[in-house]
Formats: sequence, C-alpha cells, structure tokens
Amino acid sequence: MSPSLPRTVLVTGAQGLIGASLVRALLAAGARVVGLDDRSGGARIAPPAGAGVVEVVGDVRDRELLRELLSSGPATTALVHLAARVGVRTILADPEGAAASNLDGVRSIIEALAGVPAARRPRVLAASSSEVYADGAVALHEGAPLRREHTGRWAYAAAKLAGEQALDAAAARGVVAASLHLRFFNVVGPGQDGSSGMVLPRLVEAARGGGFLEVHGDGAQVRTFAHVDDVAADLARLALGAFGALGAFGAFGAFGRPCPAGPLNLGGDARASVAALAELVAERARALGWSRPRVQRIDPTRDLGPSFRDVRHRVPDLARASALGLARHRRTLVEIVDDMLLRHPLRSGEGAQAIHTAHALGLSGVGPSSRPKPTGRALQTTFATSSSVGVVAVGTSGTLGRSGVAGDARES
Repeated sequence: MSPSLPRTVLVTGAQGLIGASLVRALLAAGARVVGLDDRSGGARIAPPAGAGVVEVVGDVRDRELLRELLSSGPATTALVHLAARVGVRTILADPEGAAASNLDGVRSIIEALAGVPAARRPRVLAASSSEVYADGAVALHEGAPLRREHTGRWAYAAAKLAGEQALDAAAARGVVAASLHLRFFNVVGPGQDGSSGMVLPRLVEAARGGGFLEVHGDGAQVRTFAHVDDVAADLARLALGAFGALGAFGAFGAFGRPCPAGPLNLGGDARASVAALAELVAERARALGWSRPRVQRIDPTRDLGPSFRDVRHRVPDLARASALGLARHRRTLVEIVDDMLLRHPLRSGEGAQAIHTAHALGLSGVGPSSRPKPTGRALQTTFATSSSVGVVAVGTSGTLGRSGVAGDARES
C-alpha cells in the first residue's frame, strides 16, 4: 500500500445501499473504515465485519458523537456523508421535516469539524442529488439550471442545495478542508428500500411477489441507472484520492491526491423509459423462472397524493467524472435488472437477510455482521488497543441513518 494512501474514512449512512457497498470497496483498497448509522432505514445492509471496520450506532446530528469520532484514534482523512431521509414517498409524507433533518445532518458535520484541530479535519464528500436540477430534455451537467421550487416534493432538493451552500461557506472559512457535492443519478442495487418510492426495487418486488408492475402515467419518463457497486467504486477512489486521468482537472493517479471540490455528477448510462423498464423487469423475471408479471399503468396522484409532480427526463452528463477517470461502468441495464431479481429481498425491510442469503450462495460479497455494535466510547477503546482496526463512521440521524439511494428522492 502506498504510504500516502489515506488510512481512515468515516462513512455516515454505512448500512444504506451506497454506504454498505462503499465500505466493502474501501476495505478492498486497504483503508480502515468507521461506519456510523442509526439503523432507522427500511432495508439495512450490514457492512462486512472484521479487521479494518468499526460500526457505530448513532445519529449524524449528534455533534458530540461526531466530534469524538473525528478526534479519536488515527486522523480521519475523508468523511463521506451519505446518511439521509430519501425516497419520494418518504419525502411527501413529511416534506419540511425530512428537509430539516437532512440539512441538520450537514450542519452537524460542519459544527463538529469546527471543534476539531485543523490538522485532523478531513476532506468532505457529501451526498447531494440530481433532484437539485431543474427539469430539462438534455443531459444535465454540473452547471445546468437549478430547481427553484422549495415546497412539497422539492423541499428535499432545496435542502440538498442548502447543504451544498453551507459546506462551501464552511470551506471558505477554513472549517472544511474540501467539499465535494455528490449529485447521484438513480443508483440502484439489491437491498434498496422500495417502500420509500424507488422505482426499480418497487418493480422487482412486485415481479417476485406476483403483483402488478405499476407504472405511473404514460411511462414515458426517462431515467438513467447505475449499479451501486460501480458508484461505490468511484466513491472509494474519490475518498482515497486514487482517481486519475489527464483532462480538464489535471493529471491524477497517485493515492492521496487532493479531493476535487464543488458539484460532481455520479451515475451510469443504463437508460430507459419507466414503461420500458417495467417491460424489461417482466421479461427477465420470466426468463429467470417466475411467471411473467403484468404491467399496469396508474395515476400517480392516486398513489402519492394530488401534489405529486414527476420528472420527465433525467439523464446525467458525466464529463467531469470521466475527466477524473471515473464513471467507467460496464453493467448493462439487463445485468442490473437480473442482479436485482436474483438478490433483492421479496419485501422491503428484509435487505440484510436477503443479501446474506445471496452471499452464502456466492452471488454477492455482502455479509451481515454478527459482532456487537460498539458505542462511541467502545470505539475509543478499540482505537487504543488495536492499530489494525480502522474507522468507517456510518452516521444516521433519526430517520437520517440510511441512504436508500444515497441522496436521490425520485420515484422513478
């Protein structure tokens, strides 16, 4: 391992979809991880146990706990903030409350960092969302127009933008070493919480359970999907400074390079209309041995309320990520759907067990931890007694513990 390789990464929302995959990627790269999570999410995915990872049960809005995690043991070199309340159904149930919780998580991180010596302040990579972009019919780059609405469903996007601005202001004051805003586009994978409104797990759960595959409206809404393991690999490289390509952002490649700052689109290129996606799920379900489910179109306002508004076209421009040597994904939409059909739980809330079963069958690298979860105080003891145990802080706040799609609240 390169001596310049960052040794410790703190991950909030470590038992969420992206968080658990990121923990695995970081451990594979030789990093030590501390995972903070409050276990409030609908589908917990336990990160791997063993040397190099410490799990902490707690709330990312707990300033004192965060300060303790950042002050104890080896210095944290990167903080990846994924904990959030996500999913259109979750947001519509309490738009202002969800927005306030998400923004308070960012403020908690800033306040905790302010109480840590400057030499111990890590780079910050914080989940934002493609929801912050205004609707458009073309691929969205980081400088595309931003959404101005801030009520109802869009309270989530407004809070994400406010979080970006708060981190930028903190970086300008020197409180944050660097701040990268991760604007995720439809990150999917086994264990994702379909009950919060995510389109692909919803369709997969219906297909496996023998129900109708419900498509909102005409189904012409365009979405672009990325497999969680591809995105987690990109995140790990960013957190460790192990990204690189010669491009607009210079030549990189060595471990420990400075983290880029500002907004960064992360996603894939597996694109389809929602109607085509539903038909593909039905077709692949039959090919894998299930009876072919039927697709049914429904009025989304009857399902999600009269105030629901859909996004018609959501496609990322990944030029900046590509210039950093990222977004080189290989999974096709068929491969993504097949993986979901094979490894996703039958119902939301069974994520950890389903992933564990797949792991036992050799279908996945994910396995739940059977170790007791140490508290913040136990974490100090761990650091004091074993230099081989690293830190992954999986932070969650109330319902802010898990990032089902790591910060993406779209229905479809």
